[in-house]
Amino acid sequence: MASFISENIVLVLAFVILLIMIINLELKTTFSSIKKLTIDELTSLINSSRVLLIDLRKTDDYQKGHIANAKNYSVDDLVSLKINKVDYVVTYSTNDNDSIKAAKLLNKAGVQNTCYLDGGITAWLDNNMPLSGENK
Repeated sequence: MASFISENIVLVLAFVILLIMIINLELKTTFSSIKKLTIDELTSLINSSRVLLIDLRKTDDYQKGHIANAKNYSVDDLVSLKINKVDYVVTYSTNDNDSIKAAKLLNKAGVQNTCYLDGGITAWLDNNMPLSGENK
């Protein structure tokens, strides 16, 4: 075992660094105030709670089809957004980075129970979930 490590030090170091990065990511996700939701979790949440769905895509994409009752806002609009009397706020977009950024921004502004849809609208469509909108 020691000879393998000494002969493949770069490989071993890469493995250790990757392992540390994975553990770091898992710890951040576990202890984060922003919750990642799957399609099933979001569907259950919509059916059992008052949820504000925030679609972060461009207006044209939103009008082509969006999750029922979702509101279209840009990340810049969220700074001045007044949110009242909802149990959860869920952000989604075409990529998780925008959704997470928006959820963190809302959480920092004092909005409780902030979540984002894992995989965004793409995951929603991949699971054959319905869309609302003019040209769905």
